[in-house]
Amino acid sequence: MEERTDTKPTAWVLYRGAYDQRRQQVEAATPSVLPPMTSAMPRNRLGFAKWLFIDDQPLTARVAVNRMWQEIFGTGIVKTADDFGSQGEPPTHPELLDWLAVDFREHGWDMKRFYKQVLLSATYRQAAVVTPDKLAKDPENRLLSRGPRFRLDGETIRDYALAASGLLSPQIGGPSVKPYQPEGVWEAVAMDGSNTRFYKPDTGDGLYRDPFILSGNAARPPPAWRSSTRPRGKAAQRAANEPTHRCRRW
Repeated sequence: MEERTDTKPTAWVLYRGAYDQRRQQVEAATPSVLPPMTSAMPRNRLGFAKWLFIDDQPLTARVAVNRMWQEIFGTGIVKTADDFGSQGEPPTHPELLDWLAVDFREHGWDMKRFYKQVLLSATYRQAAVVTPDKLAKDPENRLLSRGPRFRLDGETIRDYALAASGLLSPQIGGPSVKPYQPEGVWEAVAMDGSNTRFYKPDTGDGLYRDPFILSGNAARPPPAWRSSTRPRGKAAQRAANEPTHRCRRW
């Protein structure tokens, strides 16, 4: 794929959002509140990608560390991780966010180093015990008064069970695998002519591989994983009232 050279990418401000009510024309550029693109940067996707990582542009590193912080603590320093604009929430610890962003950029955008740095911190290693006083003053743990709480994903629970039983296959990479699933589970959602209508599980180690490379059907996720990540009854009520976090593997 290549960028078109016969036309210049443009857009229009639409009157009340109506696609047929064009007003002023807008050319490719960055928001005026942020550093402009240099003259050496082409006004296309390549130029925009280069602009995202210049030292004067603070947003990329801040968004990146905030999302990684959210993975670890359940909520980002900026709670609205997908909105750093005027409609989003301000950071609870702005100086910390700035420092983490600069440190992350100056160390080569090393994600593994960032996770290790935070996971070994005294803040992360606190006990997750909630006292009545902490719960009253900091119910969502935005002030990091206690360690984060975790609820594991179904995939992780499966891996733990297989590892404990000695069945988990350590193989990394290779073709997608098809572990156990109930009979007929794909037939209920597949089209008649689909080549994925009939599910045939693997044999041997293929049944016990990491589900990261699962051969799946978007319309029918593995039922066992869905049921293991959805609390019911009193557990559901408790989960709604207590701050929890679904841990993802990195």
